Amino acid sequence: MLGCGAGAEIEQCVIKPEKNLPIIAVLIFIAAIALLSSILSSEFRVKTLDILRVPLKLISGSVYALRDVAYFREIRAENKILKETLASLETELLNSREARLENERLKKLLDFKESDKRKFVPALVIARDPSGLNDTVVIDRGRKDKIEKGMVVISGSGLAGRVMETGWGVSRVLLVTDYDSTFSGIIESTRDEGAVSGNMRAGLIMKYLDLGCGAKKGDKVITSGLYGVFEKGLLIGEVVSIEQDSSGLYLNAVIKPEVDVRELEEVLVVR
Repeated sequence: MLGCGAGAEIEQCVIKPEKNLPIIAVLIFIAAIALLSSILSSEFRVKTLDILRVPLKLISGSVYALRDVAYFREIRAENKILKETLASLETELLNSREARLENERLKKLLDFKESDKRKFVPALVIARDPSGLNDTVVIDRGRKDKIEKGMVVISGSGLAGRVMETGWGVSRVLLVTDYDSTFSGIIESTRDEGAVSGNMRAGLIMKYLDLGCGAKKGDKVITSGLYGVFEKGLLIGEVVSIEQDSSGLYLNAVIKPEVDVRELEEVLVVR
C-alpha cells in the first residue's frame, strides 16, 4: 500500500507526464526500435538507425541538457564564491604590499639619529598644492607640536624642504624643488660650493660652480650649512649632468633630488 494520503496528497504521488516528456519519448523510441529489431532484418535495422541518428541525438541531447541544469546552477554559485575569494585575496595582497613599502620608508627615516640638539617630529603629508604652480605640501603637525617656520623637513635619507607656514594642527612645507627654494650646497667629492635652486619637475640646478671644478656625473651633493637655511651635511641629491652657464663664466650642475617629492607620504620635521 502506497504511503500517499487522499485529496491533495494524491496529486503529489501522481507522475506528471508533461515534466517527463523527453524521457518518456526516449523510452518509447527505444522500445519501438527493440521491437523492430526483433522483426526486421539486420540490414533494414542499420538503415533505419542511420536515418534516425539526428533525431536520436536531439532527443538524447535534450535529456542531458535537462540533467545539466542543476549542475549549471551549482557551477555558477561556485564560480561566484571563487570570484569573491579571489577579490579578497587581491585586497589582502595589496594591503601586505602597502605595509611592506611603508615599512621600508619608515626604516629610512630611522637612519637619522636624534641628538640633544635636534629632535624629530614624524608627520604625514595630507595635501598638495592643487594648482601645480608651487611645490608645496601640507603636513598634519603644527604649533601644538612645537613646529615653527623655517624648520627642516627630511624624508628617507635626504632633504625634502622646510616649513614656511604653521597653523595650530597643520603646517605648509616648501619643497626643495620649488622655484622659491634656494640654498647653498657642496659637491661632496670635490668640495666645490654652489647655489642650489629648485626647478620644479626638472629637479634641482646647482649654479656658479668654477669652470675648473672636478664635479662629474654621479657625485653626491650635500648642504653646506652656510647662511643658516639648512644644517650642514644633509644629502640633497646626485649630479646628473654638468653644463656651462650661458654667460660662459660658470658651470651649472643638474641634480636629481635624493627625495622624490612627488611621492612624499611620511616626513620628519627637525626641531
